[in-house]
Amino acid sequence: MAKILLISPNMEKNPLIFPLGLGYIRSALVNAGFDARIVDFGHVKFQKETMERFLVEFRPDFIGVSIRNLDNCCMRHPRSFVCQVQTVIRWIREWNSGVPVILGGSGFSLLPLQWLNVTGSDYGIIGDGVRSFPLLIEKLLGEKPLENIPGLVYYKGGKLFRQGPDKESGLDSAPYPSRDGFLHELSSDIKVRHNVQTKRGCGLKCLYCAYPYLEGTCVRLRSPPRVADEIYQMKEVYGIREFDFVDSVFNVPMEHGEEICREIISRKLDMSWGCFLHPSYISEDFLKLLKRAGCTSIEFGIDSGSEKCLRAMGKSFGKTEIRRAAHLCKLAKIDFNFCLLFGGPEETMETLKDTLQLMEECEVDNLFGLFGVRILPNTALFNSKFGGMSLDELLEPKFYFSEQLNIEEALDEIMTYKKRHAGWVIV
Repeated sequence: MAKILLISPNMEKNPLIFPLGLGYIRSALVNAGFDARIVDFGHVKFQKETMERFLVEFRPDFIGVSIRNLDNCCMRHPRSFVCQVQTVIRWIREWNSGVPVILGGSGFSLLPLQWLNVTGSDYGIIGDGVRSFPLLIEKLLGEKPLENIPGLVYYKGGKLFRQGPDKESGLDSAPYPSRDGFLHELSSDIKVRHNVQTKRGCGLKCLYCAYPYLEGTCVRLRSPPRVADEIYQMKEVYGIREFDFVDSVFNVPMEHGEEICREIISRKLDMSWGCFLHPSYISEDFLKLLKRAGCTSIEFGIDSGSEKCLRAMGKSFGKTEIRRAAHLCKLAKIDFNFCLLFGGPEETMETLKDTLQLMEECEVDNLFGLFGVRILPNTALFNSKFGGMSLDELLEPKFYFSEQLNIEEALDEIMTYKKRHAGWVIV
């Protein structure tokens, strides 16, 4: 039986997020008859000796490395993740230069050729790898031509071979993600944010967002009973008591979110969870339903409180919807958080003040604010303003920040408001 080691090089612990993509891949590999295990560097020391121990003990025939993010997306304190991925692959090569290394994950899918080039990896899979990864292993073991493997990209003889990503729309046919199979103990002193995905694809048109490119613009839904089955498994098999729905937005379409909540309630799953919501598609009854189903926290990615900036960012809502969302959450007594991006297109000191005044007007207790907008390939922001930029440059943190705004003056203005709001986090 072939052995596959799946590695998450992500060391971020604030928060520590369960590697959902690797969970899906491990389930697919195990179902295909392979012995697949996971190493998550969020739980173990990032050092060569640690990596060597796992490699020597498990002796994998193939290794998959998941690249979830390019960097920490923080303009004021940027930190690239390229070096740590390169380091992990160097450790692998020093142990065994012949073991095939396969890259994947959303960060890889954004810049696949660049990642192959800077890491010297053998293969990569763009997009969903649940079907593709086991198929690639089977063909490599059988020394068969690497044909009809969705999303596969690799170099051979200096020539690039690339196939389109998996267009399989039936999400219910995918296995539930494995939440075990680690080669190490999980840290007990760090809270892990577990996650559930109920759909893929996004039809919204936010200027900077890569979701439509990564998952498609057509929203593909999982059946609510299947989602509830997965949550039941998380509780009964793994002892998980809280999680986040990690869809780009949980309430588009709203009816789908309602059905999932009813399934959770009818099965008395008794879990607490959070989600991302679009401010336009909520009602008092919807929020009450969420609360009955266990929802304890909501995040709204509103980006700005200025009508001018909201239009420039491609948002499909305005101040009216923001005010209403805050009001309804308070009526339902559900904690909510507004996420803002300072310095986006059309941002000025005037629009910044509009945003801050709206947050106070809405009595927002919890707010998370970032400076700058990360430039990502195949987004409207990149295509409209940075089309001449080399994709190689985007492996490192690159941000858009309005020329009409001075960052130091903006920070001073924000801090005058933050002094009155202990729950406002600005980074």
